[in-house]
Amino acid sequence: MSRPLALLIAIAVGSVLTVTAAGAAGHRPYQRVTIFSDSVGASLDWDSTAKRIIERGNRVRLELHPCGRLTQRGCFSPPAPSVLSVVRTLGRSIGPTVILFVGYNDDPATYRRGIPGVVKAMRKRGVRQVLWLTLQPVRKQYVDTNRAIWSASRRYRRIMNVLPWGNFSRHHPTWFASDGIHMSGSGSVAFATYVHRSLERLGLTGPKPR
Repeated sequence: MSRPLALLIAIAVGSVLTVTAAGAAGHRPYQRVTIFSDSVGASLDWDSTAKRIIERGNRVRLELHPCGRLTQRGCFSPPAPSVLSVVRTLGRSIGPTVILFVGYNDDPATYRRGIPGVVKAMRKRGVRQVLWLTLQPVRKQYVDTNRAIWSASRRYRRIMNVLPWGNFSRHHPTWFASDGIHMSGSGSVAFATYVHRSLERLGLTGPKPR
């Protein structure tokens, strides 16, 4: 084989490998996110616009359980599973990022005592980031639960990132139903946008890192 021909073949092979590598990089799977919520966050499933926003750039698993609680079974019949029990059931399939938005159905003291066990269970199953949302401070119960979240975040700062949704949204009454908690259509879109932008800010959207 002549030297010029060998050089052309080498260049051609190199070009193919470059294109293949670029294609592989462009088709890396999106990062995984598991979202826990009770009925307040259920709009992420039934509002098509909100769902489209929350799924932009991520592979999302929705664990939305009406009347769900952090470590106790839910208050409906049949009772919804707790966040803790679902984490244990999912195992490693839960993925590295979790968004947690429960607490409206919990006793604040029970919630506070339950946070360490939930964090430990998630760490054990490979979770590296938990974006923990605060509640609407429309009742003392929810204010106390928010305090428990903030307090725990100082202890678990390597894994817990508090998203102050309660304070961010409290001055937008049109985002909520008459109870001040469950979301309207515009509130669902605002909530999904808030969560998505938080994921973007933390580098938790887009192709999975190598």
